[in-house]
Amino acid sequence: MDDLRRRLRRLGVTTGRNFTPRPRPAAGGDIDTLVDGETVETPSGACFRVRRVYDAETVHGSRPLAEWLAQEPAALAGLADDDLLGGVSPERFVFLDTETTGLGGGAFAFLIGVGFFNGDGQFEVQQFFLKDPAHEPALLDLLHETLYPDGALVTFNGRTFDVPLLASRCIMTRRRPLVEMLANLDLLHPARRLWRRRLPSCALSALEADVLGVRRTHQDVPGSLIPYLYRQYLETRNARDMVRVLYHNEIDLLSMVSLGALLARVFQQPDADGLPVDDRLSLAQWYASRGRMREAEAAYRAAAETAPNAEARHEALEGWAALLKRAGRREEAVPLWEWLADLRLDVTGHVELAKYYEWHARNLPLALAWTDAGIALAESWRPSWRRTEALRDLHHRRERLLRRIARGAAGDDGGEGASADGLEY
Repeated sequence: MDDLRRRLRRLGVTTGRNFTPRPRPAAGGDIDTLVDGETVETPSGACFRVRRVYDAETVHGSRPLAEWLAQEPAALAGLADDDLLGGVSPERFVFLDTETTGLGGGAFAFLIGVGFFNGDGQFEVQQFFLKDPAHEPALLDLLHETLYPDGALVTFNGRTFDVPLLASRCIMTRRRPLVEMLANLDLLHPARRLWRRRLPSCALSALEADVLGVRRTHQDVPGSLIPYLYRQYLETRNARDMVRVLYHNEIDLLSMVSLGALLARVFQQPDADGLPVDDRLSLAQWYASRGRMREAEAAYRAAAETAPNAEARHEALEGWAALLKRAGRREEAVPLWEWLADLRLDVTGHVELAKYYEWHARNLPLALAWTDAGIALAESWRPSWRRTEALRDLHHRRERLLRRIARGAAGDDGGEGASADGLEY
């Protein structure tokens, strides 16, 4: 027994009357002493607030914050595909970002950051921090004081995370969830539409590095660690890491201003100089999906003219020609299909030209010539499933064309091969 006691003492374990509790980690100071902020009294209690103001000409990344104010409401509405945003001026948007205790049920926001252009034309950041979870009603009161009932929100993944979480906390504390009632420009979705084909990640931190030119300092903290750091803060009241969390949240807000302005600018100028071809192709598909044919055509044309290689040019031409075909402008698509055929990457151009001359221009010999050119190209490929399928379809087309040409010579071309609804194939 004595030997066991000696071994326990060597490990720092004491028992009985000699027991003294292990001291708590030394606190690094309350957040009031580490951050230039203030405790604000609300009808629901007190909450700690940090306020910072930036001149509108402050450059974040590579562009001034004021660029946001120059955006057309129609462009912002187009980004979100929400006509409600078309009636909101840029000055009435509030940028919103939260830091939470987790992602699952029961999570709450312990830090809410908002940013907006104030009456003096400055960009103002306000951050509401929960020194204690019991102060959540006061935090939500401060949030609602900053929102414009006739305004809108800008978030990054806020539509599926920040806003529903805050709305549920409002309901739990018997508050009107104004945050859920406002139109929301969620920048994650247009960012993915524009950049996912050329960037490995569309996370905000990745876009800062790859697109915005933002470089965070050593003060930053990985977002995945933030829930853990807040739990540590509640245990120790050491606010040192909360300073880093506040920095992380503030940079998120500033980056959303720059990102929103950049997306709106690109969305309005599909043929702007210097835009990467991948982005032009993404823009073209984006416009086409929304029925904006003029902008889609401009983006495809710019992509085809600036493509750095045959593969990119092929994709641009194929998309552009398909756009014209869907619009019933097949004659305008003919030069594009000819360009595709000249690239010799596949037989798309040959097949489309054969269809056009067979069913629309009614020139069967020319349709046969393009079919034969396609067969010659496919026969030059290495054996593969792609080669087999292409040759099977082209030979089937050739046989039909020969029969139609023969019937035409005999004065009996009944239009063999046309479908009942007139579709070409």
